[in-house]
This record gives sequence, C-alpha cells and structure tokens, in this order.
Amino acid sequence: MSARTAVLAALALVVAAALAAGLWLWGMRDRERPEFSDRPVAVTVAGRALAIPANALRFVAQRRPGPHDRLDLALLAPDLEGRTAATGARFDAPGQPPDVVWVTIEPHRGDLDAAARLATVYARLFVGEPLAGPDGLTGRHLSAKAGYVGEEVWYEPGVVRPFVVRCWPASAGEPTATCLHDEAVAGLLVTWRFPRPMLDDWRTLAAARRTRLAAWGVAP
Repeated sequence: MSARTAVLAALALVVAAALAAGLWLWGMRDRERPEFSDRPVAVTVAGRALAIPANALRFVAQRRPGPHDRLDLALLAPDLEGRTAATGARFDAPGQPPDVVWVTIEPHRGDLDAAARLATVYARLFVGEPLAGPDGLTGRHLSAKAGYVGEEVWYEPGVVRPFVVRCWPASAGEPTATCLHDEAVAGLLVTWRFPRPMLDDWRTLAAARRTRLAAWGVAP
C-alpha cells in the first residue's frame, strides 16, 4: 500500500468515526429531548388504548402514536404533571430530583404486584418490630439474609388492596432514599418510583396517581 493510499484510508476511518459519533449523539439528543406540550398522544400498550400527554413521555420515540412495548414517564409531584417551560429545571436537578416521579407502563405478564406481594412474599421476610409510619402507614424491615440489605416495606394496614411500597438506600448503611410501588391494572403493570421523602404525603400521591391513571385510560 502506497503512502498516499494509507493516508486516504486513515482519513476515511476518521471521517467514518466522526459520522458515527455524530449520529449517536444526535440520536441520544433526540431520544431525550424535552417536550413542553401536554397534547395527548394516542398510544397502545398490550392492546390497551391510552392517551398520554406528550410532555409526560420521556423519550421522543414514545411520543409517536400507535403501539408500544413500554412507556416511560416523568411527572412532577404533587399533581403528577409533565414537564413545562416553567418546571423543566426541576426535572433536570442533579442526582435524584426531589419532586419527580418516574413511571413505567408495560404489559402485565402475570407477576405479582406490590399489594399481592405484601402477604405472599414480604410478610415472610419481615424482621424486627413494626415501625410507625406517616399518616397511618406501617413499616417493616426486610431480611438482609434474603438479600434486602437496608430495605423496608411500608403499607396501609387493614385494606384489601393496600398502598404498598418497598424502599431501599442508595448504598449500604444509609437511610432509604428511593421507593417503588407497582400495580397490575387493566392488563398493564404500572410502576411508580419516587424519592423516600414523598412517602410523608403518600395519600396525596396515591390520590394523584388514581386521577392520572383514569385520565390516561388506565382503569379497570
């Protein structure tokens, strides 16, 4: 191979790498591009027709009407509304934003949701004494021997389909920082992930959750 040919080949590799990097960056920007419009997007998941505000959907591809395998949302508490020009900075706070709830909607494939796991799974793993929680919730530590190091379950006692969350720390030895509630409804599994301090006003969060599900078309 001549020197000229080698130089041209090297240049071609550089150009190809630059194009690939540019396309990747463009795709990532498009994938996570903010949206401020609350226009409803007609989508389906597992055959269920839904109307989700565009500014609630995190990814551009999921803002296209039609069927989707899964939807990912970001909502601002306490009303669980999507991003606006006025609230955008709160969604982009470094680390775990203190008032953002992350939601996934996907087909329910038969796994137990949080309410069903309370009696069938979690109750067998409780250790220590019950904990008094905010506004009537009861808390229990989960067994570290079962792999739930530093984790807790908080639930609404005396209810057929209780509000149940599992909370875990960012790292071992720290207080719990993140909580998760999932529920099977209308053939879908809806998962809510939020910062632990929101649990202090869990009734407001639960009421807003029901309101949003009804508005989106996720109802029994």
